Amino acid sequence: MKMIQRGRNNKYPEKIDTWQKSERDIPEWLTDIAKVEMVDLGSGRKKIRMNSLTSGGVEIIAADGQSILIRTQGESDYVCFGDNKLFSLTESQMGLLYKQSEDK
Repeated sequence: MKMIQRGRNNKYPEKIDTWQKSERDIPEWLTDIAKVEMVDLGSGRKKIRMNSLTSGGVEIIAADGQSILIRTQGESDYVCFGDNKLFSLTESQMGLLYKQSEDK
């Protein structure tokens, strides 16, 4: 989903793309840098390698298969990509910082 800042916080990109673990399709910007475990030949959907954390979050494994690309604090956190930066935000942080962009 494309998001845009509600105000202006220089610590975060003005426009970002987001993904949550609950979403069925994983965006290309994430599958390009994460370890792809499987591709469904029928639908073309990709599955990336993720580890569940005891804290409730997940870690996404980088394409090299060894290093951690990103960690989230909870299952419903957003993985965000903007200005060539990858970061995670909780639902509360997302609601305060960003709103849905009208760009498709």
